[in-house]
Amino acid sequence: IKEKEKQLLFSKACRFCPCPPGCCFLWLPPAPPQSVAGPKFGFGPKISNAVQGLGTDEDSLIEIICSRTNQELQEINRVYKEMYKTDLEKDIISDTSGDFRKLMVALAKGRRAEDGSVIDYELIDQDARELYDAGVKRKGTDVPKWISIMTERSVCHLQKVFERYKSYSPYDMLESIKKEVKGDLENAFLNLVQCIQNKPLYFADRLYDSMKGKGTRDKVLIRIMVSRSEVDMLKIRSEFKRKYGKSLYYYIQQDTKGDYQKALLYLCGGDD
Repeated sequence: IKEKEKQLLFSKACRFCPCPPGCCFLWLPPAPPQSVAGPKFGFGPKISNAVQGLGTDEDSLIEIICSRTNQELQEINRVYKEMYKTDLEKDIISDTSGDFRKLMVALAKGRRAEDGSVIDYELIDQDARELYDAGVKRKGTDVPKWISIMTERSVCHLQKVFERYKSYSPYDMLESIKKEVKGDLENAFLNLVQCIQNKPLYFADRLYDSMKGKGTRDKVLIRIMVSRSEVDMLKIRSEFKRKYGKSLYYYIQQDTKGDYQKALLYLCGGDD
C-alpha cells in the first residue's frame, strides 16, 4: 500500500474508533530505519494524541505485549519514550500490580530467545516438567517459574515444551492456566500461550470475537486490522475461514458500513 493511501485508510478507520485520535498508529509494525512516528509516515501529530496510561486498558495491553516480536517490542519501547518522555516499563509498573505486573514487564523488555536451528530436547523436557511441577502438581502456583520459562524461551522451543507438557500433566497448558491462576494474570497467560501456539489463529479468534453478537468492538477490530495488514493478514484470513466457515471479508461486510467498511476491507486485502 502506498503511504498516502495508507494514511487515508487509517484515518478513515480511526474516525470510528473509540480511542483517542491516532492511537492505532502506535501499534503499526516497525518500518526501519525510520520510526512509525517519523517524517516518512507523517503520523507524528496523530501519535502525539494517542492514549496515555496504556496499562489502564488491560485487554489492549495484554494483546499488544503478548503478541509482538522482540523487534516490535523494542521499537514500541523506543517510540513510546519519544512520545511520552517516560519508559513504557515505568507506566506498566505504575498501572498494574502483583504477578500480572511481573509478567507484563518481563514480556515488554523484548528479550525472548530467538528461534535457532538447534533443538534442545533435554531442555524441552526439563522446561515441560518444571512448568508442571510449578503448577498442577503442587498446591499453589510458582508463578515466577512460569514467567521465567514463558518469557525467556524462544517461540519454537515453547511450542515443543507445551506439547511435551501433556506427557506430564493430565491437562494441556491452557487448561492448567485456567485451573491455577485468575483475573488479569490468567488472561495474560492464556493470550501468551495462544500466541505462541498459533499467532494467526489467535488474531483470527480476536477478530471473530470483536464482531460476533450485537455491536462491534471497534477498538479491537481496528487495532488488529491496522497492525497485521502488512504482517500476516493472509495467514489470519486462512485461519479465520478454516475455523469459522466464512471469510473475514464476509464478516466485515456484514458488520460494518460506509468508509469504515471500505477501509477495513482494503486492509483485509480480499475475499477467500
